[in-house]
Amino acid sequence: MSNNQQETNPEGVVGLMLRLRGFGITDTRLMKALEAIPHEQFIPVEHYEKAYRPRSMPIACGQTMVSPDTTARMITALNPQPSHTVLEIGTGSGYQSALLSMLAKKVHTIDRYKTLLSSAQDRHQRLNISNVTYAQTDGGASTEQGLYDCIICDLAFEEMPRGLLDQLVSGGLVVTAIGPKGGEQSLVRLTKIGSRFEREDLFSVRFGSFESGIAEAL
Repeated sequence: MSNNQQETNPEGVVGLMLRLRGFGITDTRLMKALEAIPHEQFIPVEHYEKAYRPRSMPIACGQTMVSPDTTARMITALNPQPSHTVLEIGTGSGYQSALLSMLAKKVHTIDRYKTLLSSAQDRHQRLNISNVTYAQTDGGASTEQGLYDCIICDLAFEEMPRGLLDQLVSGGLVVTAIGPKGGEQSLVRLTKIGSRFEREDLFSVRFGSFESGIAEAL
């Protein structure tokens, strides 16, 4: 967990928090994490002044990171607790896993791009984050790290990701998008009940779709 208290852009953080309150999000632990983790350090330098705007932006490997608003709303839906172990599918810039590191006991983040994983790890080290582990692997494969209390996916599945059931504890949660590639999708919260998921639709998103395998060149 990070003990780093580097100063963020206060005006941007305040604006983000006000927007989140508009969604009914007031969780104190999340707000403290948003204050402690500088979003500016996770975005391309040319977009620095836009760090806290409610929009997605491009990152390396042709990927896109979602807005800080969407990230906060996803984490709220996941509701990670201090005793939880979290699997993050889609490391991206590492911003979401940095926030999760302050809210959960352990975070295991995976991505198909080694470049993204290495950059995220470097950012986490600068923030003294020590409870995140990393792996370049297929997001649809078992991580062999044991069972997780919750799984969060920064991507969309075209149908229910039933393969994730085996990686969850009983009653565990998945937050992911489900819907067509290139179209509007629904961000959903899935609760494991026996051998099935109970589904709750949250809000509409447009995420990149799940791709199997790992990237050999990047």
